[in-house]
Amino acid sequence: MAVATITLESSNGDSVVVSAPNDEFLDDDIILDTNPDGMYDTGFTVRTSSGAFEHGGRIIGESVPIREMVLPFWLTPASRPRFQRLWGTPGNFHKVKWHYDGPSGRRSLTLKLAKEIKYTTQDGFDAAISDDYHAVVTALAVNPMFEAAEDVQEWVNPGNFTVYLAATSGTFTLGYAGELTGLIPYNANAATVQAALEALSTLGAGNVTVSGNPGHWTVLTPTSKPGMLTVDGTSLAPVQLSITLGTLNFTITVGDQTTAPITFGSSATSIQQALEQLGNIGTGGVTVTSTLFGFALSFMTGPLNGFLVALFTGRSTAGIHIARVVPNPNTSYFDLWNPTDQDLWPEWEFDPATYWKFPDFAFGQERKWGRTVGQDAARMIVTPELTQLLSVMSDPMMDTYVSADLSNAAGLFNGVEPIYAVPPYTTTVTVPVVCAGPSGAKVTLRQRRFWSAESGLE
Repeated sequence: MAVATITLESSNGDSVVVSAPNDEFLDDDIILDTNPDGMYDTGFTVRTSSGAFEHGGRIIGESVPIREMVLPFWLTPASRPRFQRLWGTPGNFHKVKWHYDGPSGRRSLTLKLAKEIKYTTQDGFDAAISDDYHAVVTALAVNPMFEAAEDVQEWVNPGNFTVYLAATSGTFTLGYAGELTGLIPYNANAATVQAALEALSTLGAGNVTVSGNPGHWTVLTPTSKPGMLTVDGTSLAPVQLSITLGTLNFTITVGDQTTAPITFGSSATSIQQALEQLGNIGTGGVTVTSTLFGFALSFMTGPLNGFLVALFTGRSTAGIHIARVVPNPNTSYFDLWNPTDQDLWPEWEFDPATYWKFPDFAFGQERKWGRTVGQDAARMIVTPELTQLLSVMSDPMMDTYVSADLSNAAGLFNGVEPIYAVPPYTTTVTVPVVCAGPSGAKVTLRQRRFWSAESGLE
């Protein structure tokens, strides 16, 4: 008696059970014979290398070919046409799923015909007399390993934004999911900003929380109200940021305060120290870095908190943005685990966002890439800004980065790719995923698990 249920599921929509522990499958008159070949083992060849003065050889790898299966069936004249349609015909071959429901649960192969189906009759009699056919199918498995149930995990990013203003007067508006608020005073408190956002139909009362002080608010929105926060500050009067040039030096004015004279040719460190002496900046309130054309000033405190300013010391002024929205990063966690005897290659899908960070942990495999052990134990890959859905396939046999419109997504990553599989028999490891982007941006993790046998090996 059969100990597993075997089902053929064709891409033409038909499905038939060909073997099962009970006898009900016999009613369809498509019956798997008792001697299929290639079902239980896939052939492999070990490659070796030996030197001229070396006894024996060294194993340097193995070759696993595509699995070829020879499957015999018993049919009747009535069931033969259905059986033929399961597999298709030249020019229209179908993919056929071979589902093996045994002691280890369902494991499947995807098959396509490799040769013409050979039909014979019992003892050479005409099928009209013996009322049966013997059909031998030779098929190739698209992947030589049996695929078990796929694990799918998802997470949706909640809205988490910071609004920065660098203004001394005027009004601004906020937008969410394409709808704009009324005019909001530049020095509004958090409650006023929250009320303006709650008046939007894209949010509504109770669906937004605003905290912070005038000019620096944090806005939280739920995943049930997807959207991106925007700001329009064209009606604001900007905070003064200017450079006054002297004969041998210059000064920088931020708001109503001015630095001591700074010598031309001063380093980024000297400029930073001069700015930190201002009462509205303070120690640690700004970082200054050299650029090709001058300096970049990044403010963490004061009237320009949250702004990056380009400083050109050969000019008398430096322009700034008056208002900006920054999506703050949120972190969620996914479970990676691999109970199989084969490598597992995670597959990711990312919605549009300012950026995502996703894991490519090494699991102790750094030496395969000539890297120090432990160097990539918590390796994370950062995406560029995404304007469309991105698929990431870590399997090296697949295209790694595929955008929804099939444009050149790989070129945006500057050669950075996932390189590590989850090794066989890896127990659960919790890994982070980070998103900075709109509320409602979703990430999906798919773990396709493959086994070298139809059952067992746990």
